[in-house]
Amino acid sequence: MKRQIRTQLIISFIFLMLLIISSISLMTMSLVSEHFDKYVQKKHDTTLTAYKNELKVSYLINNGTWKPAKVKKIGVRALQDGLILVLKNTDNKIIWEPSQTLLNRSTNTKNIDSMNKKNVAIKINSKKVALVQFSYNDALGYTRHDIAFINDLRISLAGISIFVFLVAIVIAVWIARDLSRPLRQIVSFTQAVASGDYRNQLPQQTQIVEVNELVNVTNELSRQLSKNQALRERLSSDIAHELRTPLTTIQGSLEAMIDGIWPIDEARLVSLNDEVIRLTHLINNIENIASIEHREDKLIKVDTDLSKLIQQVLNNFQSNLEEKRITLDYQTEKIIVAIDPNKINQVITNLLSNAIKFTQTKGKIIIKLKRVADNVVLTIEDNGSGIAEKDIPHVFDHFYMADPARNRQQGGQGIGLAIVKAIVVAHGGSVSVDSKLGVGTIFTVKLPLNN
Repeated sequence: MKRQIRTQLIISFIFLMLLIISSISLMTMSLVSEHFDKYVQKKHDTTLTAYKNELKVSYLINNGTWKPAKVKKIGVRALQDGLILVLKNTDNKIIWEPSQTLLNRSTNTKNIDSMNKKNVAIKINSKKVALVQFSYNDALGYTRHDIAFINDLRISLAGISIFVFLVAIVIAVWIARDLSRPLRQIVSFTQAVASGDYRNQLPQQTQIVEVNELVNVTNELSRQLSKNQALRERLSSDIAHELRTPLTTIQGSLEAMIDGIWPIDEARLVSLNDEVIRLTHLINNIENIASIEHREDKLIKVDTDLSKLIQQVLNNFQSNLEEKRITLDYQTEKIIVAIDPNKINQVITNLLSNAIKFTQTKGKIIIKLKRVADNVVLTIEDNGSGIAEKDIPHVFDHFYMADPARNRQQGGQGIGLAIVKAIVVAHGGSVSVDSKLGVGTIFTVKLPLNN
């Protein structure tokens, strides 16, 4: 049967307290009974010894003879203590025993045959002069005061147990409420988040580390979902904008041709084809980054000489470097690493393409490849236009362009760096940027060697 966590905590706590209280009570009563039994037995043995010594003193005082009157006096007192005293000589003949009248007066000495018996020898100078027989019941060891003490102890222990149990219930309810309150808040909060409300944050109200960690994780989840929601909204808007521009151009041109405003010639058809190619390239890029980010595009890793791969990319850009008369400083070492060469080729291509695109004529690009601890680090540095500080946190976002008008004039779509990040992260690495407006930009790619 399903229960609320508050109910479950209360039941568990009460059960635990019942177990502890009952265990302690049983153990206490057992120990008290054991030690009290020892105490009573010792007191009983002391009583028997006292009566024996009293008989011995009476014998000595009467010059080695037994006076029945003296013995009777001792025997009557013994009856009052629940003891039947029978004195016998060395020939086992009775010197004194209580009469039936005395026995009838004593309420603790009924059923003599079923009573315990103990024989104790009376010796003078190691010589046996008499034998005293004590008869007593098992319960005789407990006096009226002893029994009252035991009963009071049991009542006190029961009262304390009930009090502690009631206090435990109050504490259990308080603890359960204290624990369940933030959990209920988290449930309500996550329900709101599930419905798309990311505005609020959970406060930290408890002293429990685990609950606070859960609050932190839930708040962080809400922040990430809010960020992703904003990103999705911006992404949808950006995709719509990026698709609308070439589609509007194509539609307008086709309508003008259909209406006879523009003649259908080769130049206009080539222009329309260029827009279609641009649109197709954009869609392919969107599909590419989506498949990489969702791990649908599986990496095919092979041991690759990264320095040779960089050189191959540089060969493809040789004409671009010469056209802008850009100086290239190439500092690499041979490093073999398990990567998907086609994907990393795309990373290097996108980064180098951006570096060339935003580096002025006669500028400089520095490429470095080296080992750092368990990583291989690739840096591509240029002294181009740089990136504004406010734009740096967003350069890897989809369709983000620091200068949209200028980027579109240069053929940019704002998705190249997003693809770079997706590929590098898929390899278990990281990519970062350090830039200063008007000074230059450094992109750093880290890939694990043991990948």
